[in-house]
Amino acid sequence: MNWLKNKLFSYQLKNIPVDKINNDQKAQIKNLTSYIGILYDDIHIDNLQEMSQIINRWTKSGKRIETFSFVDVKEFEEDSNPDNKICRKDINWYGLPKGEKVDRFTQKKFDILITINPNKTKHLHYLNAASKAKFKIGLLPDELEFYNLMIDCPKNDSIKKIFSDIQITLDKLAI
Repeated sequence: MNWLKNKLFSYQLKNIPVDKINNDQKAQIKNLTSYIGILYDDIHIDNLQEMSQIINRWTKSGKRIETFSFVDVKEFEEDSNPDNKICRKDINWYGLPKGEKVDRFTQKKFDILITINPNKTKHLHYLNAASKAKFKIGLLPDELEFYNLMIDCPKNDSIKKIFSDIQITLDKLAI
């Protein structure tokens, strides 16, 4: 009798309609995430122009994207002190980022914060941990306690591969 139960169960399981959500509903679900932050180290991004193209594509799809990065220079020139970048002057002697820009960044309530930190830079690790983002995505499994989702990206120095893997995962999650 168990064989009949198992056979009927398997039959019912195989016949469950997989896609009950129509395309309009999927679009509404995906649009719930509208504010994305990207945290990275300028020196570890292989192609900033390609990253800019990806950000523009996401912006055109209705997402609001903000980037925040570390630039490995002693300090910015007086006339070019961008709000979305920090330098060595903004990092104290034991690796803690400080200052008004850092405080503003950590207080932003991103729907998603993507941290690209392949070299385990301490100040980026701190910024990610201190962020008030609702959902945090990272690439390194040893920093698991600070992320909601880890993307297994073997080529974590290739910006195209990183964002491709992130986009595939977000599409699967319908974010």
